[in-house]
Amino acid sequence: MTGSPRLVHDDRPDSAYGSRKNSRETTSTSHSSLSEFRDEKSRNTPSGTPSVKVDENLGEKITKRKQVKVLVATSLMSFWIIGLTQSFGIWQRHYGSDSAVEDGLIQPSDLTERPTIAAIGSLGNGGIVAAFCIFYFPYLPDIGKHIRTLCAVGTGLMVLGFGTAAASTRLLHLVGTQGLLAGLGGGLILSTLPPILAEYFGRHSGLAQGITLAAAAVGGAVLSFATPELLDALGTRGTLGVFAVMSAVVGGLISGLALPPRKLEKRSAKVVSWRAFKDPAFALLFIVNLLHPLTAAIPATFGPDFGEALGYSIKATSYWLALTNGVGIISRLCVGGLADRLGHQNMVMVATFVYALSTWTLWLIAAQTSNRGYWIAFNVLYGIVNGTFNTVMNSVQKQLFGDELYYPYNGALASIRGAGYACGVPIAGALVSRVKDSELTGRDFMKPIVYTGVMLTVSLVCLGGVRCLDWRRNGHRWIR
Repeated sequence: MTGSPRLVHDDRPDSAYGSRKNSRETTSTSHSSLSEFRDEKSRNTPSGTPSVKVDENLGEKITKRKQVKVLVATSLMSFWIIGLTQSFGIWQRHYGSDSAVEDGLIQPSDLTERPTIAAIGSLGNGGIVAAFCIFYFPYLPDIGKHIRTLCAVGTGLMVLGFGTAAASTRLLHLVGTQGLLAGLGGGLILSTLPPILAEYFGRHSGLAQGITLAAAAVGGAVLSFATPELLDALGTRGTLGVFAVMSAVVGGLISGLALPPRKLEKRSAKVVSWRAFKDPAFALLFIVNLLHPLTAAIPATFGPDFGEALGYSIKATSYWLALTNGVGIISRLCVGGLADRLGHQNMVMVATFVYALSTWTLWLIAAQTSNRGYWIAFNVLYGIVNGTFNTVMNSVQKQLFGDELYYPYNGALASIRGAGYACGVPIAGALVSRVKDSELTGRDFMKPIVYTGVMLTVSLVCLGGVRCLDWRRNGHRWIR
């Protein structure tokens, strides 16, 4: 669109995170901070004059065919890449066992190197790529034109990572291959497709992201069952080879279906500056995007080890991990749909509250008393709320910051989120007592449980602050 923007009467509050103000024309194409964006978008008009609002940030037409393609591509990505992360607890336990030594992948001295083993999973979850989102997300609309090539490169790195991991002979080799290489490949795809998905679904973005995260739960459940069977049948090297082949197949399908970001009339291509932190809502959300990811994968990663410490067999702990993921299949669909009806901010607050409360009560008591019932109850609740953060956070940020600033602000928040995903599990691993898996007891997990509870509690307080600020700025609206 060129020339002056078309104006329409509108008495609604600003959609780009502003308070109720009368609006003015704007042709600005980039803004360095949220407050500047609000100021340039609105001005007072004479008393009694109806407010005037610039047309929404117009974009290309969304068709059902495009929605289906981007939804299927993102769901396949979630099934495989996030599914690998959610089932990594099987590998965490396996690399701490004598079986991995017998297969020649690690040395006996590596069995108690729990933080290093955990680093394989934390690097493999793609967080290392997400940590740089602040620099490339503002340019994603341009980079996204080559989305299929980007996905193909990511697929190649994953295949190379798992393939070379099969030839490893030391723990550090696995960190560099199954961790770093596969994580770089998966991270390229994982950091790109979900934010694009949110643009293709307006009012139903929560449901769409719920569907993709349900696919991740399916992947986590399937891999929690299949990985132990493959390890028993094919050994460690053979299983890693199978994962390389699966990465090629699933990644090829993703590359063929992926779509670029929508073409919108206005985009900001500026990297978020420190001035953004003058907005307390952004600063609080920044803290949330660090603290919550620090805890997200801890129960899934150390669940099998904790289950064994309570006396469960290796196979039984795999089943419990599969159950945790299985519960999430239905719950994530429900969470996405409910978020569209009850508000994305409201939903992430409720989920964080449930996760924090169950950690302080059920999981902590299970560790203190070795009570299996409390552990089972915690697994069910964790399975229900796990994934809610990823399901709705892109929609929350799009709601708060608007289309024009969506990628720059999302990039900054995704970067700190990636740092959280990369560091959280190794930190928790370092807090577990340094003894062999066979000698662990429930009390050896007390420190990481308390660490998880503290991070979630602070995150909940910050989310409450964001909600209060949004309440004041947008006319005391309950559904947000």
